[in-house]
Amino acid sequence: MVIVKFLWLFCLLFPPQQQPDKSRIDAPPPLPVIDHNACPFEGCMFRKWVVAHDSDVFSSWEEGRKILSKVKKGDVVVGLTGVHITYEPDRIQVLTPISELSLQPGDIILRYMYHGEGYADIWLKGQWKKEFDCSFVTERDGSGCSHGCTAKVITDGRKDWWVRFRTARGLIGWAKVVDQFDCMDTLGGDAKCESLNGSPP
Repeated sequence: MVIVKFLWLFCLLFPPQQQPDKSRIDAPPPLPVIDHNACPFEGCMFRKWVVAHDSDVFSSWEEGRKILSKVKKGDVVVGLTGVHITYEPDRIQVLTPISELSLQPGDIILRYMYHGEGYADIWLKGQWKKEFDCSFVTERDGSGCSHGCTAKVITDGRKDWWVRFRTARGLIGWAKVVDQFDCMDTLGGDAKCESLNGSPP
């Protein structure tokens, strides 16, 4: 009887420690993943852009947005900031061991925002690798890999990039980027864009 009471008291004072749920720890971040102030390619810069084709101007990038106005082809706007939204990340399958990342064939890497020149934000084994060199990855169309080729994209994700800009009339609004702005790329070598932004061609 004394032993039973002792065990009962011991359990009260020292309850068994629950083991952490490894599946919960390793689970990827909830979707969507939102990156603010995003300019997701090499040479991307918020500066003066030229509208390449007519586009709607929205009140926000978020749900419930309203159309405020339109910009016309040839208009000059000033890019202010951007938001990158990953609704579904790319799924990349490891083909051969990657010792640097402790990955084995069959392991899956999740790829989120692209930064340019092969660099991207990836998630693996319960942790982020921000702006990681993914030049070992082959895209679904066979492009991309520049060395190693130890992994391949098996599923393309779903992502949007919205930008906030100011029009010549002073209106500030948002647009989802679908190739409607020229002069975003400072590495493009376009004399018109460099002249517009006060840099020599």
